[in-house]
Amino acid sequence: MTTTDTLDLSNTPFYLWNTVVTPTVEEEEYVGLNMIDSVFAERPVAAEQHRTSLFRGHTLGIQHDNLQPRNTATAPWLFVVLIIITALTCLYFRQRKLRLRNLLKSLVDSHAMDRMLRGNNLTRVAQLIPMALLLIAAITIPLAQTSPETYLLLAAGLTVAYLLRNGLIRLLGIVFGNSDAVGVYLTNNYLYHLTLATAIIPLLFPFCYLPGGYTPILYIIVILTILEFIIRLFRGLKLFLTQSSGSQFYLFYYLCIVEIAPVLILIKYITN
Repeated sequence: MTTTDTLDLSNTPFYLWNTVVTPTVEEEEYVGLNMIDSVFAERPVAAEQHRTSLFRGHTLGIQHDNLQPRNTATAPWLFVVLIIITALTCLYFRQRKLRLRNLLKSLVDSHAMDRMLRGNNLTRVAQLIPMALLLIAAITIPLAQTSPETYLLLAAGLTVAYLLRNGLIRLLGIVFGNSDAVGVYLTNNYLYHLTLATAIIPLLFPFCYLPGGYTPILYIIVILTILEFIIRLFRGLKLFLTQSSGSQFYLFYYLCIVEIAPVLILIKYITN
């Protein structure tokens, strides 16, 4: 019995043995050269993931691998707004000769607040309103980044609402005979607003331009805003309880109308 290593497929059913193409010597050499050339050939690379300009911000999301542009790319007008807000804040501190240490101390000490207000000539409402306007200009950036028109409309709306709120507080103070306590309460609010604006404005630059820093910075801004509201609320309660000449029952109306209700309206706007 003999064995053979030859496999004959000619008799195998359904096998088209006569259709097998055997490459020629020229074709084998051509394929070999192509394989050698492909090793040293330049390979296509992905598009460079860099910002097109300083004003475009981070156009590519850090969580995306498909080179799709982010819809939250920073618009050029936001850079101009950030520079203006920063310059106005520095100019206000310089003009009023404010020191951050004295400002922070005045938030917890009534005597320190009185000394700072008198020493820096902050005795009129017109001199205190810029504190709130700086905060409104800064806090509107995370809320409206779609267009400058939206930003201006929202900032104007918040300014009108803020002035109406203060007017309502003063009206309630006159009606209930607590004008002095209301004046101290509003002044205290202005100081807290300036402190919050001073903390938020530097965070807006990484918020708009730092790749991957969009969400963390937003959380920090929200936490700072909540802490400012809580501390200012307790500070206001202390001022009313120590300096108010009326019944403490009206304090409940103050809190519901001018503090809690605006916050609920703002939360409703953000969630929608």
